[in-house]
Amino acid sequence: MLAKTPDTVTRQIAVVYGASGSGQAMLTVLQQLLRSDTPFELHGLFIEDVDLQRAAALPFTKELCRLTLSVRDIPSTGFDRTIALRLRSARHAIEELARHMGISHTFQNTQGSTVGLLQDMAHSADITIFEPLRKLPTPAVHRFMSGRLMPRRIVVVIDDMVSGDEALLVASRLVQDHAERMTVLLRAENPGELQALEHMVHEFLPTKAARLLLMPDRKTQHLITTVLAERADMLVIGAREELLKSRSLGLLLQQLECPICLVRQIDSNNEPAT
Repeated sequence: MLAKTPDTVTRQIAVVYGASGSGQAMLTVLQQLLRSDTPFELHGLFIEDVDLQRAAALPFTKELCRLTLSVRDIPSTGFDRTIALRLRSARHAIEELARHMGISHTFQNTQGSTVGLLQDMAHSADITIFEPLRKLPTPAVHRFMSGRLMPRRIVVVIDDMVSGDEALLVASRLVQDHAERMTVLLRAENPGELQALEHMVHEFLPTKAARLLLMPDRKTQHLITTVLAERADMLVIGAREELLKSRSLGLLLQQLECPICLVRQIDSNNEPAT
């Protein structure tokens, strides 16, 4: 896991782009994590979602301009041009961020199901960050901003002692010394577990400045409702198998408004858990 003290093991962060998000929200929050002592390498992945391509090809699919509210047909050449522009912009944003932070990086694009590719990435990368799906593709990814922009609120979910500890560490690095910008959602199965989780949080965050919420309902839909109510800039959560099921991951992609950060469980020997 990401140690509280300087870590010499390089961790991989996967930044997953889709054709329908802007990408700026991810990079704005991510740069806070990259300022830590842990060595990182970036892996950018651009997904050309097959379902979005099929939807754009349907004869009754229209494009809505958010400025003029005018509706028009989606020409195939225009859609392909938008995807190509998004791909180039995403590649440039990753390159610029890696150069600014002085870390190594890779980038690739692929076609397939966003849910399926995210599941694969969450099992291989230490940290996977992605944006929810939008109904229509945006024309470009914004350029990486090098300023020290502090997110308004990070929501971190604590399900158990192991994955929760790792997720809490990532969230604390995202907010740096501003624990008041963090909301901790505790999803305990019984009073004993709740007490243990609360003790872990208070030990990790001795100032007690973070906002603690108890979530007795562990359903994904209830989590989404809570995160939306908190107006989060990012959701940080352990990459548990239950969360990575197609239905749960699909709900996060479809209904959340902020980027999602999945933290993979690492065992005590600094090797990925199997």
